[in-house]
Amino acid sequence: MSKQKKKQPSMALMGSLTLFRIALLLFIVAAVIRVGQSAYRFTYRVVSDAAMAEEPGRDVSVTINSSMTDKDVAEVLENKGLIESASVFRIQLKVFQYEGELQPGSYILNTSMAPSEMMAEMAGEEESEDSDDE
Repeated sequence: MSKQKKKQPSMALMGSLTLFRIALLLFIVAAVIRVGQSAYRFTYRVVSDAAMAEEPGRDVSVTINSSMTDKDVAEVLENKGLIESASVFRIQLKVFQYEGELQPGSYILNTSMAPSEMMAEMAGEEESEDSDDE
């Protein structure tokens, strides 16, 4: 009659598993922090409505044709240096309720304009400053 001994994991193996678990936990915590920071930066850019440059900026000609989607317009604005990110601009279109409202035409936009100002102009919402003076 021989008794079988139950094999116990060695202390070295248990130590290695513990270190692995700690490293995995640290990796997960770092990843969550990184994703949170990225989400915060993206959301801040959406709601900040910041211009690319200080006054006076530079004028840029933009033409929107009837076949262009909001995505196409956002990419044109990004390529011309009027906005920082086309994806942020597309979210801003939704937030500021201009999605699908941009009108075909030629516009002179300025790098000192906030994205919401560009949207208002391209949506045909003329802001008349002279009417306030009367």
